[in-house]
Amino acid sequence: MPAGTAAGDCGPEHPWEACVLPLAVFLAVGLFEPMPGGGGLAGPLRIPFAAYPLVYTLRLVATLLALALAWQPIRHWLGRPTWWPALAGLALAVPWIILAGMQRDAGWATAQGGRAAFDPFVHLADHPAAAWAFLAVRAVGLVAVVPLVEELFLRGFLMRFVIREDFWRVPFGTVTAASAAACVVYAVATHPAEAVAAVGWFAIVSGIAAATRRPIDAILAHAGTNLALGIYVLASGSWWLL
Repeated sequence: MPAGTAAGDCGPEHPWEACVLPLAVFLAVGLFEPMPGGGGLAGPLRIPFAAYPLVYTLRLVATLLALALAWQPIRHWLGRPTWWPALAGLALAVPWIILAGMQRDAGWATAQGGRAAFDPFVHLADHPAAAWAFLAVRAVGLVAVVPLVEELFLRGFLMRFVIREDFWRVPFGTVTAASAAACVVYAVATHPAEAVAAVGWFAIVSGIAAATRRPIDAILAHAGTNLALGIYVLASGSWWLL
């Protein structure tokens, strides 16, 4: 496996383990997450919706273990943050909320493409301590884990892989017609209920990555949006966004 310090290398070291494995684990365990209308493996396995906090916590733990296995090459590759991408990410939550709401109101969001929308204050109303504990776990996943694993995969792997098979030799933030198309496909496939918002959001964050060429900046922009979304959901009760 090529090392991140080799001549012509753009990193990270151990690129498959660093960029692909964490999201693969996150998605694989996510198949067991129960949804209000069924779906995934939870239905056939008769995992009740009430078990969502437990399954999500296990999903997070498994993903953190995958990240820990490749943390050294990831940490050395991320770079030093620029001051503005996190602020841009916070601002990008506004069009996301507006466009996602418009798509929902237009009936373009299907139950199959929606989110779990698990409100701990409703489903764990009899156990307020458990509700707040799960909210803390959910916050870690939303603001720290998801931005990291998704950006490592999308901009660290996929958008470079469609340019060159040995993607670790493609500079981070490189945008071509092929990589832009891959980004659009990923946005729609992973956020079908918010496809309109997702396409625009992912395009702008690709622009941030192209401008700074630092993985940490794309991750912080992503984290900023997710943080703002989480705050909005708590304030408005719009759990359908999560």
